[in-house]
Amino acid sequence: MRAGVPLRAVSKAAALAAAFLTIFPLATDWCAAAQAPAQLSGTVVADTIVVRGNERQLTAAVLSAAGLRAGVPITYREIQAALRRLWATGHYDDLRIYAEGEPSAASLVIDVEERPFVSRIDIRGLEHVGAKTVRDTVGLHAGEPYSPQKALAAEHMIQALLAKKGIPFARVERRLEEVPGRSGDRVLILDVREGNRVTIAQIELRGNEAIRDGDVHGAMDTKAEGFWWFRQGSFDDQKFERDLREGVPAVYRSRGYLDFAVSRDTIIVDPSTGKARVEIEVQEGLQYRLADFRIEGNRRFPSEDLRRYFQIERGGLLRSLGLGSREEGAPVFDAEAFQSATQRVEQLYRNEGYIYAQVESLIERQPPAAEGEAPRVVAGWRIREGSPAYVNRITIEGNDFTHERVIREKIFMLPGDVYNEELLIQSYQSVSSLGFFESPLAPPDVRPDPETGDVDITFQVKEKQTGSVNFGTAVGGGTGVAGFLGYDQPNLFGQAKEGHLRWDFGRFANNFTLIYSDPSLRQSLVSGTVSLFSSRDRFITFRSGQRRRTGASLRFGFPVPGSLRTRFFVGYSLSRTTYQFQEGEDPSLFLRPPGTQSQLSFGLLRQTLNHPIFPTTGSRQSLNAEFNGGILGGDGDFQKHTVEAAWYVPVGQAGGGRPGQRPIRFTLGLTLRGGALFGDADRFPFDRFWLGGVQFGQPLRGYDETTVTPLGYFPRNSQLIRDIDRLGDAFLTLTGEYAVRFSDNLSLSLFYDAGRVWREPAEIDPTRLFRGAGLGVQLVTPFGPLGLDYAYGFDKDKPGWQLHFRLGPGY
Repeated sequence: MRAGVPLRAVSKAAALAAAFLTIFPLATDWCAAAQAPAQLSGTVVADTIVVRGNERQLTAAVLSAAGLRAGVPITYREIQAALRRLWATGHYDDLRIYAEGEPSAASLVIDVEERPFVSRIDIRGLEHVGAKTVRDTVGLHAGEPYSPQKALAAEHMIQALLAKKGIPFARVERRLEEVPGRSGDRVLILDVREGNRVTIAQIELRGNEAIRDGDVHGAMDTKAEGFWWFRQGSFDDQKFERDLREGVPAVYRSRGYLDFAVSRDTIIVDPSTGKARVEIEVQEGLQYRLADFRIEGNRRFPSEDLRRYFQIERGGLLRSLGLGSREEGAPVFDAEAFQSATQRVEQLYRNEGYIYAQVESLIERQPPAAEGEAPRVVAGWRIREGSPAYVNRITIEGNDFTHERVIREKIFMLPGDVYNEELLIQSYQSVSSLGFFESPLAPPDVRPDPETGDVDITFQVKEKQTGSVNFGTAVGGGTGVAGFLGYDQPNLFGQAKEGHLRWDFGRFANNFTLIYSDPSLRQSLVSGTVSLFSSRDRFITFRSGQRRRTGASLRFGFPVPGSLRTRFFVGYSLSRTTYQFQEGEDPSLFLRPPGTQSQLSFGLLRQTLNHPIFPTTGSRQSLNAEFNGGILGGDGDFQKHTVEAAWYVPVGQAGGGRPGQRPIRFTLGLTLRGGALFGDADRFPFDRFWLGGVQFGQPLRGYDETTVTPLGYFPRNSQLIRDIDRLGDAFLTLTGEYAVRFSDNLSLSLFYDAGRVWREPAEIDPTRLFRGAGLGVQLVTPFGPLGLDYAYGFDKDKPGWQLHFRLGPGY
């Protein structure tokens, strides 16, 4: 008599031990043992292992995946592991392992039920979303066993993507069809019924008496269709649910209606047109006023200082300046401002190292003091400060090429410092601004030590290719059409040393430049830059001759004590300049003797921008002074001073909701540039200032190179002005931009430029500037940054558009 006793039912992993141990108890009678209680020490030695039910999978493949061997003791834990490995292959719908035969000659049976094999996937009826996008995103591919989980994920993704396109009621039906003549093969079919695109024609509010319809509509992302193209009125179910859950209640909570509730919402769709009317019914409740504000448990910060956070949030900038309207009696309780103030106080504690501090919001409702009066609340915070946390260890991971020292110099905390979340964020932005790593960087991993309360911080980076070979054709009004070949590496040897090699050649230029920069000489805080240059310039704007300049420069940078972001620079350069005048042309610019220029320079730089090319936050200020001639020798005797300042503030972002997804960022930027020259620069006229274009001199979009002069606007080929009169000894430019940072490689901006050049600094008048505005796009390529600007010059003789092509970071 042969007995077959199930060893494991696949649906219950926890039953494996009991099922297995009922097979091989230590009792001597096999059949009676099947009914005996489980013994924890049971094992079996199988003479053979048999695979049943497999049609597509080879027996050897099943045995290999299971990892069980005949002739050796097998425990229930090994059976569990075998089942997990078989399930992990994704090839099976059902699995069982059981024993057959007498205890002395038992066989172990692996009984499998294979999943259907998907030979083809058909997504039918899908018009507004790409089927390939769905398949690739969820990993649903033909030539694999059928995965119900992936198929379900595909259904949900189709519905979600269609909902974002205003088609919220799509239906997806899934089925498997047999393939004739091919046993086990199936065609997976997803039948999609998209339905009509739903367009919101009207949003109707009911029950709102205290707050106008327009205020409620303004708080909702769901909008009725409008006249402009961006008001399409598409209905997104998830967005609408968020409006009802967060947006609309926030409006009421900010005005004291703490008991507000949405009692009913309905969407009525015309099936023939897809037009919809959204009905929202609300219960406003009573408006609460603030009776008192209390704070308890605070020791680190005075109550008066903490109370200001709620006062500032509730009153805004005008109230803090003593302006704006004032409420009579008890003020309306702004619950949204209270929540925001609570978060700011929590941030205040974290910035001082109190990462375990708890700021508990307290809102106590009180009945009206008298009939006809508004109900009141007593609000405040109960604070449990705890002890400050210190930084125990800072670890950097993923820097396979960049030296750790380079990254640590960008981190503004040290082990032993009190933990400061604001400095942690600044450190994260500073490391990201190096430009050596893929972005966005993973947020720093902060792990508290449960025993000491201190924290370990880990910065995780991923290296990217930083060097770029530059070659191609440069087109610009200043240098004409020329070829160029170069190499830039901002991270030489992984030590943030910079190397720049460039050769420009062509009809109007033959320039060679070699620059080497070390931000940490001998691993100190002193930086150094050395450059060699030899250039021959023949300008399209100035056709009357050409300039040749050869020389070298050396510059050192030093940290400013007490300021992590500020450095002081001192440099020296020596060069020889010669001029070649073309007979018959204007002699004012190039008809002059050669000159030797000996220059000493000083500079001050403060930089907090979060990205070297496409910043969204931070600022950069620089001040430079150059002294030529005098005790330094040489043929010049003048001083040149320039200043530049730029500020960027983030104004929003789109996307980035999923982990690892980079959002599109929006930022406002303001840049100021100015300069003045004092003394005699007659031997070196190109050290003076000229304005216009993007490639030559000081940039001003909307105008050609050097067309904005101290005497006004003159076209490039005008015979009414000498070349030397296009140059000035002072300039001022202003640029405002609204930029969309799609990624670290692409940016689009709307800009407004204004600027002018004057004969001497005393003539500077910021109220009389030449203006330009337009659209710009910049792309970072393997050959360096490229930019294209299309700008309108308002103050030309004939106002009009100008196209600019630029190489390098530019604006």
